[in-house]
Amino acid sequence: MTVSAGSLHAATGPARGRAPPFRLTAPDPLELDIHEACAAALDRLLAPPAMWCCYPAGAVELTAAQLAKYGRLGLKRGMPDLFIFFEGLWGIELKRRGGTLSKTRVVRTRRGSPRVLVGQAETFPLLIASGGFQDIGIAHSVEEMLEFCRYWEIPLRGRVS
Repeated sequence: MTVSAGSLHAATGPARGRAPPFRLTAPDPLELDIHEACAAALDRLLAPPAMWCCYPAGAVELTAAQLAKYGRLGLKRGMPDLFIFFEGLWGIELKRRGGTLSKTRVVRTRRGSPRVLVGQAETFPLLIASGGFQDIGIAHSVEEMLEFCRYWEIPLRGRVS
């Protein structure tokens, strides 16, 4: 097969000097927006006896003093965003499209001492191995969260498909 200069040019992009066609694309929602939408959906759709709550540790930026105080009270890093209680404990971690689980890293304190920040990638398997969580799913939307609920056979109101 031969390729003429005209077809090669057409295959590689618009002619020089012409802008590509304008396309509207919906912006990716923020993780907080996904979280709020999932919370609203769970409030409307989760059927008793199932219950849920959130672990909002990453929802707002905390000051160093707040982090220190919450740490002394037992706040842990790397927990999933949503806890669903039904015949065990199920977790949902919410991420923006393209988001990944945090990984353990070492940082330096103001005094220069090393501090280990445990990530979700290491924490989630430990939570499941402990018997505390049956499973933890990663969802990027309300639809994906509901898919996990259906897969785990968590009761939902109405015909949620």
